[in-house]
Amino acid sequence: MDVPETLLRLLARRRGIEAFGAFRPEFERAARALSEQDNDPDVRGATVGERQYARWLTGEVKNQPHPVACRVLRAMFDRPASELLGPPPPPSPHPPRAVLASWGAVLSQPQITEEELLMTANDAASHAGDAASQFLAPEAVELLRRSVASLARDYHRTPVQSVFVEVRKVRGQVERRMPLTHRPDQSSALYLIAGQSCALMASAAFDLGSRKAAETLTYAALAYARPIDHHPLLAWASGNLALLAYWDDRPGQAIDYVTAAQSLARSGTGQARLHAISARAHAHLGDHAEVARQLAAVEDVDRSVRDDLHDDIGGEFGFTPERAAMSAGTSWQVLGESQHAVIASQRALELVRGRSQASRSVKVEAEASADLAAGLLAAGELEEAVLAMEPVFTLPAEQRVDGLMSRLANVRVRLAAPGLRRTQAAISLAERVEDFALTSARTLVAAPGPRELDA
Repeated sequence: MDVPETLLRLLARRRGIEAFGAFRPEFERAARALSEQDNDPDVRGATVGERQYARWLTGEVKNQPHPVACRVLRAMFDRPASELLGPPPPPSPHPPRAVLASWGAVLSQPQITEEELLMTANDAASHAGDAASQFLAPEAVELLRRSVASLARDYHRTPVQSVFVEVRKVRGQVERRMPLTHRPDQSSALYLIAGQSCALMASAAFDLGSRKAAETLTYAALAYARPIDHHPLLAWASGNLALLAYWDDRPGQAIDYVTAAQSLARSGTGQARLHAISARAHAHLGDHAEVARQLAAVEDVDRSVRDDLHDDIGGEFGFTPERAAMSAGTSWQVLGESQHAVIASQRALELVRGRSQASRSVKVEAEASADLAAGLLAAGELEEAVLAMEPVFTLPAEQRVDGLMSRLANVRVRLAAPGLRRTQAAISLAERVEDFALTSARTLVAAPGPRELDA
């Protein structure tokens, strides 16, 4: 006896999923995609039993399937269940023989019936519908975007270990969601969020003392940014590679990174950051004139020209005037220009202390205070240096980041100068610095390494 034919059987056969073992996974995958599309958790777990599927194939059903099953079937085949469970459409009638006789040339080619054309077209449309249906709820992408932005803005007042852990969670969520969408706009958004997450983790890894991990994560940020051609993130990450090269005593390479990034930085903030990094690299090379030129360029940028990373998100991605002044103080410090260094560091402290408590960067204030103390010691102003250091000593261990520790090492060197090292005040300050440095953000946890980052 012939097995009854339904449109569902015909379409499933053509798609290669007529067997129950092949059909059920496709049905469940379509249910999950439909759940994401409609933001309907009730659809997500929909499935089909073998006996039920057998009745569908033969059309031996007394009532329409459950509404959820109807929705999933429609999502799979772009046809209502009532049509799928009925007989397939009849093939088109053949043309009259007289007409066929005049088609000699055509008949010599492989013959394709109208039914095959329609079925192929419907299959293509069905697959396109399946692919198009795979996208994330916009709210899911927006939540990830806001999470990264919030972590970047709160970086200055959050323990760096916590930042690293939370950003790593966001990046993990992005990675899990990437295969769930076929929409180019959502894929680009997820690439950007992943890149921003890696960039934030790079900052945290540096503050925790793991420059190797910071470099690996920065390259990961670049890898995410390049396919979507996101210039602000490309510029920020290239600048970060320059900073890492600077701290690793590779000033020439730092300048190369900055030069490569300058054509990518469109906003005034992004340009200011690169000029400041360039000034510090040139300071290591002892180029007074170029340091002065780069620091002047920092002041001359048009900060009204904005971008979505340095300005709209800002925070750790930003480069505020106080950070610019602090960086200038460090550049002058490296050159041995103690007077300029003191002026710039005092300016940084004036700016940061002029902000509200919620928006004040503890990191900038501490590092500028250490630079100010070093500049004052270079000028022989020991008492003023002791006062400058007081805000630093109040920092809890989790906020004693690696950049601050490097600056405190410079203070120790200044205290060992022949004119100071034998004075009781210098000895006392040196002991306090040494005790303070025994615990830092780096010592509280094991600094993350490349294996842990999965970047």
